[in-house]
Amino acid sequence: MTEKAGLEKTVVFNLKSANESDVNNIGNEKGHESRSFYYKLGLLYFLNIVDWICTEALIGSGHFVEANPVMQPVLENFWLTLLIKGILPLVLVLGCALIYKLAEIGRSKTAEMLLTVGIVSYALVNLWHIFNFVLLFCRF
Repeated sequence: MTEKAGLEKTVVFNLKSANESDVNNIGNEKGHESRSFYYKLGLLYFLNIVDWICTEALIGSGHFVEANPVMQPVLENFWLTLLIKGILPLVLVLGCALIYKLAEIGRSKTAEMLLTVGIVSYALVNLWHIFNFVLLFCRF
């Protein structure tokens, strides 16, 4: 009976160590996915701020106007612009990060897709700004 109990402990120990290894691998993958998610959130906010700065610079040149009719009246008031283009997106990004952390969710295809769409959209808008800056500086 002692020999059988010792054998059972060995089997349980081996299964336990295998499970711990699997958990560590899953934990490492989840940590990488979490960092990737947070980096993407940060990139999205950064692109938003670059869009805001470039928009202000181009409008300030007097040669360009805001193309978004919803934002046209907003850009006339600095504090409202700061709220809508700076603070509100920051609160949303931090809220997303907090929900992601508290929910301890793994990879969400919907969240990844939405982040990717947002990043690509802002990247295209910022490329449009670069093109407009080239046009602006070619005028001089």
